[in-house]
Amino acid sequence: MVVKMYTFVDLQNKGLSSYQIKKLVSEGNLYKIENGLYSTKKNNSLLEVVTTLYPNDIITLNSAFFYYGLIKKEPSIIYIASLQKARKIKRGNIKQIFMSDHLLHIGEVKMKYKNISFNTYSLERLLIELVRNKTSIDSNIYDEAINSYKKITKLLNKSKLEEYISYFKDSKIKYRILKEVYGNYDE
Repeated sequence: MVVKMYTFVDLQNKGLSSYQIKKLVSEGNLYKIENGLYSTKKNNSLLEVVTTLYPNDIITLNSAFFYYGLIKKEPSIIYIASLQKARKIKRGNIKQIFMSDHLLHIGEVKMKYKNISFNTYSLERLLIELVRNKTSIDSNIYDEAINSYKKITKLLNKSKLEEYISYFKDSKIKYRILKEVYGNYDE
């Protein structure tokens, strides 16, 4: 059975009235997860909830590191990148990072994890986010992710990495990547 999550607006767009939605819930054909959020199953993961409520945001940092297998322990919160002027999300289980509009979608890709499709960054862009956010990431997680990157350097597209780095004003990004991942200072 394919699990689907819907916002109240999604269900209305499918032609369902408030009454019909309440009836589906009372019959056990649909479950109310929280106000304005419904699912075809009773228990849903935080990832399912976040990707349904915030479909245009991008899963990033610790969460993306985990979904890519760069770190072993799944974070208890989901890290998402949002447009600079996006509404602040007031949920304790979401860490929202606001990003300049011209940077948000650079290197964006679709990923599937446990049959849940979501927006995240390519490995190259995620590496940039890792070194950009070094001071705000737990040092153990940072070291684990860097060590994982060291093991997969041959999988990284260097021309994409160079292109993505060029969009950022911080000249230290390239230096940190070369030093910490590739083990050299110039290339």
